[in-house]
Amino acid sequence: MTHNHYFFQDSKAVKLTFLSLFISILIFLAKLFAFFVTKSVAIYSDAMESVINIASATIAFWGSKIALKPPDKEHPYGYYKFEYLISICEALFIIGASISIIWKVYRSFLNPGPLKNLDTGILIIFTTIVLNSSLSYYLYRQGKKENSPILISHASHLFTDVITTAGVIAGVYLTNLLKTWIIDPLIALLISINILYLGYKIIKNSISYLLDASLPQEKITSIQNIIDNTIKTYSHKDYKIHDVHDLKTRRAGRKGFVEFHLTVSDNMPVKEAHNLCNDLERKIMDKFPELSVTIHIEPEEEKKKK
Repeated sequence: MTHNHYFFQDSKAVKLTFLSLFISILIFLAKLFAFFVTKSVAIYSDAMESVINIASATIAFWGSKIALKPPDKEHPYGYYKFEYLISICEALFIIGASISIIWKVYRSFLNPGPLKNLDTGILIIFTTIVLNSSLSYYLYRQGKKENSPILISHASHLFTDVITTAGVIAGVYLTNLLKTWIIDPLIALLISINILYLGYKIIKNSISYLLDASLPQEKITSIQNIIDNTIKTYSHKDYKIHDVHDLKTRRAGRKGFVEFHLTVSDNMPVKEAHNLCNDLERKIMDKFPELSVTIHIEPEEEKKKK
C-alpha cells in the first residue's frame, strides 16, 4: 500500500525567485554604474555576471512554478524532477559566468591600466555584496527547509556572485595600492576557477538525482530505525512480524520515495496488516512529511518459497 498526502502548497519558491529576479536587475544596474565610474575591467566582468544572474533568476522563477504543479493523470508522481533540469540550467549559467570572467581576464592581461574613482565604485559594489549575501542566505535556508533543488542551486549561484564581487574589491584595492595592474586579473582568474568547480558539483548532483539516486544515508538510517522500533514494539498473541527486506529509496526534487517488503504471519488478517502498515507510514511521515511510503506485505510461506 502507498501513503502520500504531502504537497508543497505553502512553498515560497515562486515568490523568492521573483524577488531574486528584481534584486538581480537592481544589482546589475548598480555594478554597471560602478564600471562607468571606475573604468575597471574587473567590475565590468562582475556586472556581466549579474546579467547571468538575471537570466538564472528568470529560469528559477518559471521552473519553480512548473515543479510545484500538483500531480495529474499524465504525471501521477508530480513535476518535482523538473527542478533538477532547472538546476542543471543554473549550473550551465554558472559555468558560463566563469568562462566570461576568464575571457575578461585574458583581455585585461593584454590591456592593463590604472583605475579611477575607486571610493565611489567600491561603495556601490559593497552594497551589492550585502544585498546578494542576504538574499543567497535566505534562499539557501528556505531551499533546505523545502528540500528544493531550485532554491539551493540558485542560492549557490548568487553566492558565487558574492565571492566574485568580494574578489573584485580585493583585486581592485591591491591593484591600486601596489600600482601593479596584473593583480586584478590574477584574482579574477582564481575566482573563475572556483565558480567553475561549483557549477560542476551542481550538475553532478542533479544528474545523480535524475537517475533516481537514493536518499541521504542519515535519512535512510533514521527510517530503518523507525521500522525496527515499530517491529520491536509490535505485540500480538496470534501474529508476528518476521522481517523487513528490499528497502529502497529515491529522491525526485523535493519529494522522496520509500518502499520495502514486510514479512508477516501467514494467518494475519488483511485488516491487521493494513493497520500495521498505517502505523509504519504514519511514524515515517511524521518525521519526514515529504516522503511517499509504499509497503508490500508478504506472508511467511511466500517468503520461504523465494
